[in-house]
Amino acid sequence: MAKRKIKATTVKPTQQKEKKSSGLWANIKFLFSTLFSNDRCIEGSTKKPWYAAIIVAIVACIIATIPTMVIYFTRSGAAFFDGSNYSLDTSLTEFEKTLNDENVSMSFENGKLTVNEESWKKVCKDKDGNQADHYSHYYTVKESKLVAEGSETAGKPTMKDVTYCDLVVYYVSAAKLSGSTVYAYTAANILDKNDPNAGLNTDEVTWATNIIVFSEESFVAIKKPDGVSSYVSAVQGKYDFPDKFDLKDLYSKNMKGEEYEHSYGTAEHRNDVLESYKGFFAASYESTKNTMAWSYTGIAFAINVGLVFLYGLLIFLMTRGKHNPNRILTFWQTQKISYWESLAPGLLSLIGFIPFLSRFAMFIFLFLLGMRTMWMSTRQLRPQYEE
Repeated sequence: MAKRKIKATTVKPTQQKEKKSSGLWANIKFLFSTLFSNDRCIEGSTKKPWYAAIIVAIVACIIATIPTMVIYFTRSGAAFFDGSNYSLDTSLTEFEKTLNDENVSMSFENGKLTVNEESWKKVCKDKDGNQADHYSHYYTVKESKLVAEGSETAGKPTMKDVTYCDLVVYYVSAAKLSGSTVYAYTAANILDKNDPNAGLNTDEVTWATNIIVFSEESFVAIKKPDGVSSYVSAVQGKYDFPDKFDLKDLYSKNMKGEEYEHSYGTAEHRNDVLESYKGFFAASYESTKNTMAWSYTGIAFAINVGLVFLYGLLIFLMTRGKHNPNRILTFWQTQKISYWESLAPGLLSLIGFIPFLSRFAMFIFLFLLGMRTMWMSTRQLRPQYEE
């Protein structure tokens, strides 16, 4: 029986490629871990590229600035009327009626307010009808007053007519401003020296009169001021909106020229006038709002960058002791620790969108970054003493 020849073949073993995690995914996991791990932040200062730490710090500072930016960019001049309007619906309607009845033109066009000052004087009267330098709206109410001594009914309450002023409107020419801003002029020449309620009644009345001061290029409105620095709300605006209209026309139509559906004397008509003023204030405040928003956003960002640097300096100083094993860290490395640790406080700063925290939006990042730095200094960067 013939033997069968078996041909030997060489089988090459297949090489199993080692699975390596993606570099991008590893970096993402590392970045995520720095949000809660101080050890990772310290590791990043020595093992990760310097530019990665800088990018993280810049992103953290931008995120921390977002609440401040959004708050300022979403503000509206119409917010002046939020809350109680302190009879502004009635007083502004009466102001519009007076302008309309006396045919006093206050025309807005090409960023300028044009007023015939002789015509304006026709509506500038005090409660007795004497010439004044501003328009005033007065109203009379019955109040219970004690009868003065010397009368048979002395000390007994009686109903009396009492007059108050709840709105004053000024027009200030460029010559009067003399290069000053309309707000500075108002603070120096109106709020500090003129109380339209003074002398109207025997009782002492503090300044609580709504005020609007128009100039040729801008205006300021203050709701229920009490002296120079205390008021319910205030707004400054410029006439750099595209609409052309006459202020006296707001008695019957809005600044877009749309006629009201309600007639004078009704609550609906007073609300129409108030809504028109809201639109006017919102349009006038737009450019001021954008300028302020960018300014405060830039300031907030610069402050955040400075804070990250200062906390890096603080970490450097805290690790200098001879009992601290981290004294080998250089100044640049401690700076990078601060950069890596800033991302978590930056993200948490978004709580600035919560309404009752919004007023502290610019300070939340400062507080949170300080808290994390203190936490790190008492745990990972603390001195080691021999027992």
